[in-house]
Amino acid sequence: AAVEAARAVSGSGNSQAGSGITAAEAAAAAMTQRGSFEFPPFYGLPPFFTLQPHEAVRSKQLALWKQLAHDYCAFYQIYILDVSEAGRHELFRNTALQRQLTASGMTAVAEHLVAEGAAAWADGAEGGEGSSRQRILVFWRSPQEWADMVLRWAESMGKINSVETVTSLLEGDATVGQAFHGIPRELLMVALQELARRGRATVFRGRATNQEGVKFVPA
Repeated sequence: AAVEAARAVSGSGNSQAGSGITAAEAAAAAMTQRGSFEFPPFYGLPPFFTLQPHEAVRSKQLALWKQLAHDYCAFYQIYILDVSEAGRHELFRNTALQRQLTASGMTAVAEHLVAEGAAAWADGAEGGEGSSRQRILVFWRSPQEWADMVLRWAESMGKINSVETVTSLLEGDATVGQAFHGIPRELLMVALQELARRGRATVFRGRATNQEGVKFVPA
């Protein structure tokens, strides 16, 4: 299916060029540690980097971008992509082809990922007045999977009916070695909100961003 979609993109017309650490810097550090990602063949097609005007072709193109973003971020364990940094990221820039996804193309990809449930806005999530919508949380693990991991830890550590701070879950000694240790705060909050939706947690929001807490409750 990916090959057929790539052919559709390739044949659709001419292409054109186009907290202290940033998402791009975090991605670069991950790439250094994990070696090289093997890009799929459609990444080598110049039209792939130009948002296609034909609706059916664009739909296939965006599906390929969703697949690529998921696989790439999973390989490097990248949790956040910044729309404003698209031009600095090899995921969206093929130097061999001298092609890169434009800012509007990156926005279209981000909106598609969010619409498909493969990502969520990390800032301005509600799209209200003043929301910037610059960064997306990429769900190469689903919110349900992250929630399951946190809940299993809470149960195994006897934390049911106890209150924990979000900071302790992210940085505390008790969670060292857990997959959720050290992930972006926004992603952990998504997992905790999923547990709250299930009735397995109550989330408390403090006056400051670093003052949130959670109480794990029994089934």
